[in-house]
Amino acid sequence: MELSSNVFHAQAYRIINQLVSGAKDHGLEVSTMPPQLSIIIHDELDIGEDFGSTVISSTLPDILQDVDPSTWSWFARCRMEDEDRILKYLNFRYKFNKASNQKKVFDYPPYLLIEPNAACNLRCPMCFQIDKTFTRKPFMGVMKWDLFTKVVDEANEIGVGAITLASRGEPLMHPRISDMLNYISKKDNIFELKINSNATFLTEKLCHDIFKSNVTTFVISADHYEKKTFEELRKNSNFEKIVSNVKMLYKIRNEFYKDCETEIRVSGIDFYKNLDKKKFEEFWSPISDNVSSSDAFERWDTYNNKKDENANSPCSYLWDRMYVWHDGKCNPCDADYKSYLSYGNVSNLSIKEVWNGEALKKHREIHSAKKRMNLIPCDRCGIEFN
Repeated sequence: MELSSNVFHAQAYRIINQLVSGAKDHGLEVSTMPPQLSIIIHDELDIGEDFGSTVISSTLPDILQDVDPSTWSWFARCRMEDEDRILKYLNFRYKFNKASNQKKVFDYPPYLLIEPNAACNLRCPMCFQIDKTFTRKPFMGVMKWDLFTKVVDEANEIGVGAITLASRGEPLMHPRISDMLNYISKKDNIFELKINSNATFLTEKLCHDIFKSNVTTFVISADHYEKKTFEELRKNSNFEKIVSNVKMLYKIRNEFYKDCETEIRVSGIDFYKNLDKKKFEEFWSPISDNVSSSDAFERWDTYNNKKDENANSPCSYLWDRMYVWHDGKCNPCDADYKSYLSYGNVSNLSIKEVWNGEALKKHREIHSAKKRMNLIPCDRCGIEFN
């Protein structure tokens, strides 16, 4: 094994020291650093392009400054002497930040959102699940196991560093969701695994499966702290059941998986724009690790909402992630829930072929030229990007 130049070696050693120091600052125990870290160059890491001195001197401090607790948890779990794995993780974080902030196109998406299931048991007013033309064929369905393993295997092979199981539907409704979690957990190059759920289908067994699979973040969609308003917003839900399920999830983790670093996060939408955020946080924080809420914006009818004349900034999603529906269709985001802008299908193409295909290239060109007003539903998106 050949070492890189002395300069790169010294820079990389400094980086790891920063990581260890940062992890300790977050109250995490980290194994002793090797006296001298050997940085080994691997072709698949594209170190020459991605991890040059510029990246180390400028980009990486930004990454270290912005990391969330789950990232530090990953380093705490990781054997610090596992140089190859550390480099791969840093390479993933660098690529995601570079793609998102500077609209840099790499040859594969750093981040995948995989939809296990398109259906949902709830009918929330801000969600496209209330569109009756959507909740039927050909849009409804569950991802077949062969397609799921194909996507995950390729993602692991090419360097996709993060996967979220969620999109248009409720992921826990998939009959093999535990198998999906377990399958991803065994992949060496996928470092972050997230689930978005309404928590309706949590069971004791599923809670154990979630923690055994080292899920990085479990996000619970909950928009209020009072039963009446909660059930108005989460139509068809049972407030008491969901609260009980979240309590169960939190209790099982704390009792049986004390070393588990899974973050339990509650995330809400202030649909009526009158949410008492202090009460919201006070209600959910005793049974979760993180509570947040965001202001509502016109959402579900993304094809017919009023155009946003100020929506000119390019969407970072075209550079840093890819959505994969249950049937293999690939999309820029779930606002395009009927796939008007679909740019390929991983049932018959590879992830790289879709990501580097002409359709997605064209979408990036339109956004880069600040002409996203020419694309539906991008012209009606209420989210502004830097």
